[in-house]
Amino acid sequence: MLKTILQTASQCSKGLLSVKKTSASLYNLDLIRTTVIVERMYPPKLAKIGKKPSLQARNKVLKFVCRVHDEKTADISCILTDFVEGVGIRGDLVTVKRRLFRNKLYPAGLAVYASPENIERFKKDENDLRNQKESRLGVFAEMTLKQLSGMYLRIPMSGDNPWILNKTHIRVALRKASVEVKDECITLPTQAITEPGEITFQVTINGLKSVLVRGMVLLHHKDPKLNQILDLPPTFQPTVRIWKKKVAETVS
Repeated sequence: MLKTILQTASQCSKGLLSVKKTSASLYNLDLIRTTVIVERMYPPKLAKIGKKPSLQARNKVLKFVCRVHDEKTADISCILTDFVEGVGIRGDLVTVKRRLFRNKLYPAGLAVYASPENIERFKKDENDLRNQKESRLGVFAEMTLKQLSGMYLRIPMSGDNPWILNKTHIRVALRKASVEVKDECITLPTQAITEPGEITFQVTINGLKSVLVRGMVLLHHKDPKLNQILDLPPTFQPTVRIWKKKVAETVS
C-alpha cells in the first residue's frame, strides 16, 4: 500500500515538474528585450558635498518619455560585393532595409557593412571597379532588359495608306509603352515588313547586351469600325476545357 502511494506521489511530482518547465518555456517565449526611458517629474534637491541626496516620495514619481523598441529603425548602409538585381552592382555603396541586409544580402555574401575598413578595402580596387562598371550593365539597365524580354508590343500602322515598317515606328510604339529607345539601338528583321502580323525585333542596351522583343503590327483605319482587335499571344490565350468539347460533341 505504502509502495503504491509513493509511486503515485512520484508520478504527480514529475507531472508538476513538466508543467512548470512548459510554463517556463512559454513564459520565456513571451519575453521581449525592451528599453523604456523615463525621467523624474520632481528632481531631488542638491545635496551637501560628500552626502547623497535624500529622496522623498515625490522624487520617486517618474514620467514616461519613450520606448526605444517602438521607434522605427533606420535603413542600413552597405557595400555590395556582387550584382544584386534591383539594388546595384559590385562596389556600390547603397542604403537598404535592415531586413533585406540581414536576411538575404549579408548571409549570402552579397554585401558587407559599410565600415571604415571595408570602405578603405574597396577604395583600393576603385580603378578596377570602374572598368567593370563600364563593361557591365547597371541595375536599371538590367531591369529594363528584363522588362523588354517579357513585352508584347502593339505597333499601330495606317490601314488606308501603304507603308514599310522602320525603326521610327518601333521607337514611337515603345515610347507609348513608357520605354525610351534610340533608333541606333533597334535592329529590324532583314525582310521588309509591309503587312500586319507578329514580328520580332532586337533592342541593344548600352551597346553591351541585346534582347528580342515580340510585337504585333495592327492596322489603324480612319473608320473605327474597320480597326483590327488585338489578339492575345498564344501564351496568354485562354484554354478550353475538355469536358466542354465533349458536351458540344454530344449535343451535335
